Amino acid sequence: MTPQQQKVIEQGHWFKNRSPYLKSFLLTQGKTLTLKAQQSLFLRGDKHDGIYAVLSGVVRISGVSNEGKEAVLSFVDTSLWFGEVTLFDGGLRTHDVYAQTDVVLFYVPQRALEQLLNEQPQYWQEFGLLLAQKLRLMFTSMEDHALLSAEQKVCNRLLMLSEHTEHLTPLVLSQQQLADMTYLTRQTINQILQQLVSLQAISLGYQRITIIDKQKLQACAAQA
Repeated sequence: MTPQQQKVIEQGHWFKNRSPYLKSFLLTQGKTLTLKAQQSLFLRGDKHDGIYAVLSGVVRISGVSNEGKEAVLSFVDTSLWFGEVTLFDGGLRTHDVYAQTDVVLFYVPQRALEQLLNEQPQYWQEFGLLLAQKLRLMFTSMEDHALLSAEQKVCNRLLMLSEHTEHLTPLVLSQQQLADMTYLTRQTINQILQQLVSLQAISLGYQRITIIDKQKLQACAAQA
């Protein structure tokens, strides 16, 4: 891992608040992986093999129906960790994970984690906090779905996706993927995005959404 990649991991909310020992353990036991855009990392039903952090790029978490239609659940970008669910129950992977863009990941193998937790079970709480963060986001998403207008759902989701990106860095996603994440139709998404373009809050490109004015987007999320 390069010094710059370690700096990215240190910026993540979960990692930076961990104990020095756990940080050192993860950094020494892990390794980097590279995926090309649209390459799969793991699929639903695969055996658990460890946890991951995104060093650069974006990964996509999704499910596929019996008819083959993909439903995008979330995107994971730099400094964020994922894959911890199966650490707790020892079950199979619950969803598909693909590289949305070219990505570099940091991977800590399951066997190293199991050794740590068997020898020092107090660290279960540390990984429990990572899982709790995901649960909070899930409950917020469920509340948004029940209470917010279509415009608010779209604005809030764009703000959430851009939380860990630098200003004017495009979000790499299609309108259909945004529709999947907000439980709206693609036609509704297109209408709302065009309204945001007219307000000069965002700009659109091919499978790209760039937030130009985050304050305008926040205002739309609050007032829609």
